[in-house]
Amino acid sequence: MSVLRSEIDSYLEKCRGVRRLSPHTLSAYENDLNQLDARLPRDEPVTSNLLRSCLTTIAEDPNLAPTSVKRKLASVRAFLRATNEALALETFGNWRLKLKAPQRLPKAIARRELASLLETARLSAGNQQVDGDVTHLCLILMAATGLRVSELCALRIGDIRTDSGEIKVNGKGARERIAIVANGRVRKSLAAHIGALRKMGLGAADAIFHNRRGRRLHSVARRSRLSRVTPHMLRHTAATMLLERGVDIRFVQRLLGHASIATTQIYTHVSDIALRDALVRADVMRALV
Repeated sequence: MSVLRSEIDSYLEKCRGVRRLSPHTLSAYENDLNQLDARLPRDEPVTSNLLRSCLTTIAEDPNLAPTSVKRKLASVRAFLRATNEALALETFGNWRLKLKAPQRLPKAIARRELASLLETARLSAGNQQVDGDVTHLCLILMAATGLRVSELCALRIGDIRTDSGEIKVNGKGARERIAIVANGRVRKSLAAHIGALRKMGLGAADAIFHNRRGRRLHSVARRSRLSRVTPHMLRHTAATMLLERGVDIRFVQRLLGHASIATTQIYTHVSDIALRDALVRADVMRALV
């Protein structure tokens, strides 16, 4: 272990207890910092040159995708800024690894496929399959509000205002936001579900949904004859549909809980693709030229 080991452990504990980062983010941080620690010499002073050398070696690993390397660099930079700002500035101030990470557009579900997915889930509920109605409601909420599946599963009865459709969401980095269910029929379904839970004796602090909904989604997708569909694709779909309907990107940013609007802007590229496809289908000049 390097001389940074105790500082790494303290930093991770702060991320866990004070910053309340998600288990997934904590796992990534721990993996990245442990990888750095394993490459640093034992009982030797840690200098900026040594750090740069270790990070360069990590970046040259052929098994790592550019996005993974970029994340590891960001993890180390965040750690140093929190524990040794001078070393962080000395290491990263005028030094940049040239990484060409391909920009991956988020995968949204086409409206026709989304309709098929929701219809299959609705029919499952009508056939009284186990949890069919709840799965249908989960799908609708994710597609309407852009909730992450982790945020959906963390919802408590007390987080919902059924009259206004407001949902209090605890998102990444312990950031709280309000999501709004605009559709009256969806609000009615959500209110009915919460009413049923209350009749079962559940209170404000009890969960509304559970993690098995993610597995149910894959089953519904297969019955819809769709290719691979993930819960996060419903979040992408929500953002894309809102932008295509002309909703201001700043409102979409707030709905999704993005800390920076730069994260939300990637969805404008998806909307541009939809615009192009629509123009090609219309081809208003077809009969004129």
